Amino acid sequence: MEKMDRRVRKTRALLLQGLVKMMETHDIQDISVKELTELVDINRGTFYLHYDNLDEVLNELLDDALRLTELEPEYTASASSPDFVHVSSDPDALLPACQRAASNPKYKALFMDESLSHYILNKLFQIQKPQRIPEIMKEYHVTEWEAEKLLLFMLNGNFAVNKSLGWNRSSDWYRIQNIIQKLMQPV
Repeated sequence: MEKMDRRVRKTRALLLQGLVKMMETHDIQDISVKELTELVDINRGTFYLHYDNLDEVLNELLDDALRLTELEPEYTASASSPDFVHVSSDPDALLPACQRAASNPKYKALFMDESLSHYILNKLFQIQKPQRIPEIMKEYHVTEWEAEKLLLFMLNGNFAVNKSLGWNRSSDWYRIQNIIQKLMQPV
C-alpha cells in the first residue's frame, strides 16, 4: 500500500510541476491534458486515474500555493512605527498574502496568468476572511460588512500593484509597500 501511495504522490507531483512549467509559456486555457501528459511522460489514462480534468490539477496547485498565505506575517507596521518592523530572521517576510505565494518561483506563472486573477483573488478572500474580518473590524472600528469590503479592497489593490511590478520585490516594490502600509493605518 505504501508503495502505491508513493507512486501516486510522485505522479501527482509530476503533473503539478508540469503544469507550472507549461504556464511559464502558456495561459491555462491554452494547455491540454494531452500536452501536459506528453511533457511529464505519462499516458492520458494515468492522468485520469488521478484527476478528472486540468481544472482539478490547477485547483490543487493553487491550494498548494495559497497555503503560503496562511503563514503569519513576519514583519509588522504599527501606528507608532509606520515603517516595516522586522520580527523575523527573513528580511522579506511582511508580504501581502498574494505576494507570499507569487514570490515563490514555483508559483509565479500562476499569478502572471491574467485569466486566473479573479479566481485567485476569490480563493485568497475565502482563505483570509475568517481571520482578517474580525481583525479589520477591531482595528478600523467598522461593521462586518464594511470589513469585508475593506478586505476586498486590500486584496485586490495589493494584487494589482504586485502584478504591475511583475511580482518582483525590488526597491520600487518596497517603496510602494511602505506607502500602502502608511495609507492603510487606521485613524
